[in-house]
Amino acid sequence: MIWRPHGVEDQMSAHLSVTVRDDASTHCITDDIDEFRTSLNSVFYPAHVDLIGEQNRVSRAELSAVRLKYLTVGLTRIGSEARVDPGDLGTYHVNVPVSGEVVSWCGEQRMVATPQRAAVFTPHEHTVLPTWGAGATQVCIKIDRAGLESELTHILDRPVGEHVRFDLAMDLTSPAGARWLSMVKLLVQTIDDPQLVGTKGFASHVEYLERSLISGLLVQQPHSMTSQVYAPAEARNPRAVQKVLDHVESAPGSQFTMGDLAVVAGISSRQLQNLFHEQFGMSPMTYVRQRRLDGVRADLRRGTDGTKVGDVAFNWGFNHLGRFAQNYERKFGESPSQTLRAALKS
Repeated sequence: MIWRPHGVEDQMSAHLSVTVRDDASTHCITDDIDEFRTSLNSVFYPAHVDLIGEQNRVSRAELSAVRLKYLTVGLTRIGSEARVDPGDLGTYHVNVPVSGEVVSWCGEQRMVATPQRAAVFTPHEHTVLPTWGAGATQVCIKIDRAGLESELTHILDRPVGEHVRFDLAMDLTSPAGARWLSMVKLLVQTIDDPQLVGTKGFASHVEYLERSLISGLLVQQPHSMTSQVYAPAEARNPRAVQKVLDHVESAPGSQFTMGDLAVVAGISSRQLQNLFHEQFGMSPMTYVRQRRLDGVRADLRRGTDGTKVGDVAFNWGFNHLGRFAQNYERKFGESPSQTLRAALKS
């Protein structure tokens, strides 16, 4: 079972302390706050986890978590009132309470997460849970930042040049929230089904559910780019812009100047700049850079033992490797060499 290994109950003594880990999953049941904190941080993020008041022990803290391709999903209960402060998560994250209440902050946004309202956290914002209720249990979902932004790229059919900033509170009782919650339940049921785990179709089925959950979040939860997600397709790309997009796609690794693109569009550079900012929230040259970065990532993820980061970068038009590496890590949250190493291991 994903959520709790068989035999855990039999291993417990008067002093609760059971921690089981492997490459993909973690199971911890304990009354030791330090042990719980270590397990939680190893699965999710380095965080301060402190009990509120004069307590010095937790009451049966539990964590059962599994790492998937794009998500880490964990069922988490502290068992005593606590404060959790991970700071900037560096990625996207959703907490879905199963029971109880959790006061949740992300940047300047504030809300109380309950079984009727999930909390959706955004990178580059300080996240803190100032009060995790003693009776609160949450399904905690860590979402790979590059995976989410890649899914948004597919939805918009263009590169994404900015991080998505979600509204913190998700109404799980609304039709959109209920649909998304049903996908969470389906994913949990699937990874918790011992008859499916280890079968040939398990990995591809779970990956499909992961992507469905991510795309559902992008489509159904309001965020900084929702208006672009819902923009009519014919309104997205005026004719001049479409000429530029087609030209870039025909040779994305070529060297373009702003003047070159304006000539292709048949309008002035200023007009082209304005159109791109209206449609994509970025300049034409930023669009070209983001498209190149996406191309490099795709090639690195198909890499073999003979693949070299520098060669791939040069093929996509990057002549300054230091600047390229900075832009790549800023966009995807990892270095180009990390992407290649992950591809070689898979």
